[in-house]
Amino acid sequence: MNTELLGIYLNDHLAGASAGTELARRISRTHPELRVLADDVDADRKELLDVMRSFGVEPRPHKEAIGWLTEKAGRLKLNGRLLGRSPLSDVLELEALRTGIDAKATMWRTLQTLPGVDAERLDRLLRRAESQAELAERQRLRLAPRSFNAPQQTGVDVERTFTVASSPEGVVEYLRDFARTEQWDPGTVTCTRLDEGPVEVGSRWRNVSTFLGRKTELVYELTRDDPNGLQFVGRNDTATATDDISITAGSTSGTTRIGYHAHLEFNGLAKLGAPVAKLALEKLGNDTEKSLIRVLGSVR
Repeated sequence: MNTELLGIYLNDHLAGASAGTELARRISRTHPELRVLADDVDADRKELLDVMRSFGVEPRPHKEAIGWLTEKAGRLKLNGRLLGRSPLSDVLELEALRTGIDAKATMWRTLQTLPGVDAERLDRLLRRAESQAELAERQRLRLAPRSFNAPQQTGVDVERTFTVASSPEGVVEYLRDFARTEQWDPGTVTCTRLDEGPVEVGSRWRNVSTFLGRKTELVYELTRDDPNGLQFVGRNDTATATDDISITAGSTSGTTRIGYHAHLEFNGLAKLGAPVAKLALEKLGNDTEKSLIRVLGSVR
């Protein structure tokens, strides 16, 4: 067997697997229900590394780096939005993921033709790839109508995903009370409850924060409250701010993976400040991630 050619072939697929892993993780931040798919794609990359070792093929780090960079560069594609995530991104990303999964399945079939392979293992990986393709396709077809019928938006977005050393139940309980933004949101000056009783969907808070060097007051309402996430929507005369927080169990017991997505929609002439606001919101996203990890616990 020509191991040099086999090495080129497998390392090319390793680059694709690295890009696919990054892409699947990014998709799962927006759609937590695909977290299992992202974990499986990452597991397949590790399986490929093990298969390469069984053939005596060494991974070439620059190939993996190329795959990683390819996925990052793919984020620059035109999708109808200059500053934020477009609804079209769901369709394009799932199409790209499906293409990568199909290529992976083809690779497993190719390896099945070689002598001395672990046929049972390759058959299992092939069946898993086919299952992944079906799941990605179902999700793509489900989201396509919504993507193409989405209303035109002109706001800015920032997304962060990270893991904390607290249980999902504890994270939901802590973040549910928006008054605690004083503890974890670097921009918040004060945040006070406007109503009484248990915190539930419909509960409201007055939040005073600093943004772009100015004090801003918004009234926030809890619009979603379930074990998988929370949503708060804040409004004033010039802007609407939406904080979507997805909450899923981490890879180790007692940890939680948080997906934080902030969307800021401007009204009237305030839209002219969107490019500057995007830069400020990115920095605020970084600072918010650090603060939440500090408050909820860093994973060692």
